[in-house]
Formats: sequence, structure tokens, C-alpha cells
Amino acid sequence: MSLRSLGYGRKGDAGPSGATGATGATGATGAKGDTGATGPQGATGPAGSNATATPLATTAGRALGTAAVGTSASAAREDHVHPLPAGLLTLVGNVNVTETLIVSLAVGMKRMTLALAGVAVGDKLLAIPNGTPTSGCEVVNAYPAATAGNVSIGYYTPLLGIGATYTIPVSVYRIA
Repeated sequence: MSLRSLGYGRKGDAGPSGATGATGATGATGAKGDTGATGPQGATGPAGSNATATPLATTAGRALGTAAVGTSASAAREDHVHPLPAGLLTLVGNVNVTETLIVSLAVGMKRMTLALAGVAVGDKLLAIPNGTPTSGCEVVNAYPAATAGNVSIGYYTPLLGIGATYTIPVSVYRIA
């Protein structure tokens, strides 16, 4: 028996290529790579319609007055303060609203008329505490009494007073 008869012999020529097989399944995603270097800065864009910033004001705010749009080309700072208008309030004087009670049940506002030189009938008055009132007390308003030289002060005291003395120091202003 020869080797040729058993299928062994010289190697023959290569045969034609077979058809392409089907695409296989996608493999797992690999790990993320390092971030690349930052690129160069781009060119500066064109200037906007307001190429220069509005300047900030360097002078103090004006006193309160008649409302107006204004003509200044400067912007105000957020922490600016306007001065109080001069001449609208005039101090007439100071009084003490003082009351001593044995037993009192006070519901609502009380009134006390006190002498205060300079108060005229028809004045517009404003009462402002000028010190620390007794706890639970509050001044409400002031208006001229029926006769010149007297002021009527409206005030509140605690609801129940037993053997108590209340004092509210008040400044009275005339409104121009």
C-alpha cells in the first residue's frame, strides 16, 4: 500500500475563499481613557452694544423729594442711603406717660392729656418713644388736645395691672 492511496501526498493548491460569516456579538466596553489636554483659547468675541460699563455714582444720594426719572448716567450702589428730608419734623418736646395702678383691667387703648408748650390746636403730631418703656407698654399716637399747650397721647399697657407703675418716655414731633 502506498502513501498516496492512503490520502497522503504533495500539498495541493489553495482552494477558493469561502463566504464571509455573520458578524459576531459586540464585546464589553473598555475603560474610559484619560482626558486629553485643554485646547487653545478661542478668539475674543465682538464687543456688545454697550462696550463700556456704566460708571458707579461717587456722590451721596439726594434727599427725598418729588419722584423723577432722573438724568444721571451713573448707576447707584446697592447699599446707598438717602438723607432724611430736612424740615419735615420739628421736635415740640418730651413727655412721660406715667400711670400708677392699684388694680386695673385695661382692654383697648388708653389716652392721657399732658401739658406740652408749643402744641397748637390743629397741629399734626407724631409720638415716638425716646427711651425704653415699661415692659408691655407701647405709645400709639399723639394729637393736640382741645386747648393749646396740651397733647393727648394714646398708649397701651398690660391687660392686668396690680400695684404697678408704667412709664413711657415720648418725644412729640410736629409734622410740617
